[in-house]
Amino acid sequence: MYQMDSGPDISLGDELTVLVLKGKGDSIISRMKDGRVILFNRENVLFNELAPGMTVRAKVSFIAQNYIIVDPVEPPERGVAAIKQGLNMVSDTENWENAVMANALLYIIELLESEV
Repeated sequence: MYQMDSGPDISLGDELTVLVLKGKGDSIISRMKDGRVILFNRENVLFNELAPGMTVRAKVSFIAQNYIIVDPVEPPERGVAAIKQGLNMVSDTENWENAVMANALLYIIELLESEV
């Protein structure tokens, strides 16, 4: 998915944080909020560190009508931030049952974070 804080107006060189998702077969992808697929540049030195469930800061290097290609600019991360971003992605879907579950889990995470 989904990247944080990005609308449909994306430009070459823009940096965004994306959630790495499992694509078809062994591939990895992400998605823009407008539905376009985000592909990762396989020639990037950080490509082999990417795995589903991680977040990565990346720079837009190519824009097409149905997809964009990004280059990771720093090592990927996993953990609570990636989980929260994935849940935010699900909470924006039209499937209300999944959205309710995602929002409930986000609420629990926020409660647990406030107790720490």
